Amino acid sequence: MTLKQTLTHYAIDSVRDYCQECLEQIKQLDLDHDGRKDVDQMAEVVTRVIERLKVAIEATDFQALGTGLEQVISGARTIGSSIDTEKMAAACSEMVIGLKQAGKLLQLGVAEMKHLEKHS
Repeated sequence: MTLKQTLTHYAIDSVRDYCQECLEQIKQLDLDHDGRKDVDQMAEVVTRVIERLKVAIEATDFQALGTGLEQVISGARTIGSSIDTEKMAAACSEMVIGLKQAGKLLQLGVAEMKHLEKHS
């Protein structure tokens, strides 16, 4: 084994050992001082969440869910096909032109107000 490989293995072993020590310290924490280790409390929470998810998934009517999704997709297609995209694009283009013009006029108005203030 080369020196580089030996150092790499040593570094990996050191990091692994350090992480294991940290994990053991974390397992001993009782931050709320209720006599129960925090890791045990978190495990209980995760277990309850998993159980409730399992019940919720078992109670889900996937056939109805699939039917509803098909209707949503069909509705989205109907909405999309009901819009005249060329006319909508033309309206959007006009709106952009109008907003640019309004911006220019607003800038001119601000400049005029500043000019009037200087001469008053």
